[in-house]
Amino acid sequence: MRLALPALVLAMLAMAVPALAKDGVNLDTGDTVTVDDNQDFNVGDVVAFFDADGNEVDVSIDKVNDTGDAIDVDVTDQDSGDTATFEFTK
Repeated sequence: MRLALPALVLAMLAMAVPALAKDGVNLDTGDTVTVDDNQDFNVGDVVAFFDADGNEVDVSIDKVNDTGDAIDVDVTDQDSGDTATFEFTK
């Protein structure tokens, strides 16, 4: 019983930790993309996103457009040169 209480407290604390990521959508493919919740989108920055398969993709920020309900971010993949638009709702 002595070990059960600390284990229960640790389990409850683990469930209380908020997710530190925000999900968006690749408007070109419809796939989910994820980025660190504290990430700012500044033109010219290179940012690590995670695609729907969990792969890290480094992209450069080309344009940021705040539409009021969402933030649209035009990006270029650093490896392939492919471009895309990611949308993050507010």
